[in-house]
Amino acid sequence: MGIGIHGETQEEIQRIEIQADPTYEPDDEAAAGGEAAAAAAVGGEAAAACGEEENPTKKKTRKTTSDVWKHFTRGPVQPNGSYYGICNYCGEKYLQGQQRGTSSMRNHIDKKCNKIPRNKPEALQKLLQAKSGKKNALVAWRFDQMKCRKSLAKMVIAHEYPFSCVNHHFFREFLCELQPSFKIPSRTTLRADCMKIYEEEQVNLYEMFGQRVFCLVLDNASSNDACISELLYSTPMNDDLPVEGKIFHQRCGCHILNLIVHDGLSTMHKEIDCIRETMKWIKHSQGRIEKFKLACSQINVPYKKPQWDVPTRWNSTYLMLELALELKPTIMRYASLDKKFSKVLSDSQWGILKELVTHLKVFYEATLKLSGTKYPTLNLFFSEFCEVYLTIKRMASNECPFIVNMGTQMHAKFNKYWSMGNSLLAIACVLDPRCKLDVVQYYMEEMCPDECENFISNIRECMSELYNEYVKAKAEEQGASDLNQHGMSKRHKSDVGAFSMTSDRKAGLKDYLKGRKGTTGPKTELEEYLSN
Repeated sequence: MGIGIHGETQEEIQRIEIQADPTYEPDDEAAAGGEAAAAAAVGGEAAAACGEEENPTKKKTRKTTSDVWKHFTRGPVQPNGSYYGICNYCGEKYLQGQQRGTSSMRNHIDKKCNKIPRNKPEALQKLLQAKSGKKNALVAWRFDQMKCRKSLAKMVIAHEYPFSCVNHHFFREFLCELQPSFKIPSRTTLRADCMKIYEEEQVNLYEMFGQRVFCLVLDNASSNDACISELLYSTPMNDDLPVEGKIFHQRCGCHILNLIVHDGLSTMHKEIDCIRETMKWIKHSQGRIEKFKLACSQINVPYKKPQWDVPTRWNSTYLMLELALELKPTIMRYASLDKKFSKVLSDSQWGILKELVTHLKVFYEATLKLSGTKYPTLNLFFSEFCEVYLTIKRMASNECPFIVNMGTQMHAKFNKYWSMGNSLLAIACVLDPRCKLDVVQYYMEEMCPDECENFISNIRECMSELYNEYVKAKAEEQGASDLNQHGMSKRHKSDVGAFSMTSDRKAGLKDYLKGRKGTTGPKTELEEYLSN
């Protein structure tokens, strides 16, 4: 048996070396015995020194295998056998020994220590996602619980889903497969998220209204009238509106056209229903379609597929009637081939439909022009509505009583909405350099000559108020010295929509302008613009 330089036995030397190892952890038996076990171990070693035989069933002290010691350094052993595990990154100390395990140190590594390299976000491998709106563009992506919750709330709001959708089994399963890290909110939390978005948008809306909103374009629902009244009289925005809010509420022109045509078509439902049923009958089966193709070949015309309309969309009704007139010879031939077909119109009914399509064409083309998205449309509304009114006026003097009745219905609906917001439409037309005040005055004399003078006077007054407010606002921003630099005569070219008239209308306007050569000279920049 070896003896150390200080008289230690060989077993004591081995024990000291094991305890000095940083990865050393006492085994279960040593931890259970504490200091008593250590004393017993010393007694056992002394007995071995005296020649006693060692117990072959006793476990030998083993080195620690916990991976936490890769991140900790063992401190000096205290007299009571305890010691500190010191974090290699942040220096945090955890007491060890005396039946203490390594769970506290492991918790420190997993959750608490921010200086471990593998816990730093920049040390992690980032995920990439395609950037919307840009081709072949990738950006770094990180999961964000709150951002995902907000997107979920927006989806529920936009599609009017119930809050209970988050409790649906397969919806939850889908979200878990899509992103396991996403914690699905409860229906109560989802409702709170939706209300938060509503409150944020409400604030944004008020801020937008505070920046001199010019006008709001709405359809003709009565609830919108109440909304406008609430905005004008219950909020301070009325003080900042142009011309004291007189042109703030504008009704959708295309919606008005839709209402006018629907009222007119209600008087022609018998003939329209007959054409609709004819189209459905032919397309009901392949055999009827083949027979319709045969009819086309017999009269030597190209085959065109029959189509019926969507009753709530009058423009589709117009297209159906237009197609029916084109297919009239084929339909008449088909009626002779299909003995069960009974939806046959008389010649007089076909004549009524032809007259109807001729008048509806004006409404259809006006709707297409006013629904454009690649050019300004506000400057086109006045002239298009005037053409619609003159078409309705001609319908009232038609020889066909059905067309007269239809024109009467349309005229009543047109008068209901004409006085609502036509000032802004006229002003927009005047600000189109191709039209100016001459076109407005020409149409008003054609439509209602008794009211023309008063209408033009109101338009001039309203434009003067707008112009003065514009000059005043710019003077406040740039100083009084720049006042003379803001004139309506200085205009820039822009992409504007097509301004069209019939040949007869252009000739009438030309003759009208020839008779107005003796006008007085301009007095202001506004008058200069209107007269040039």
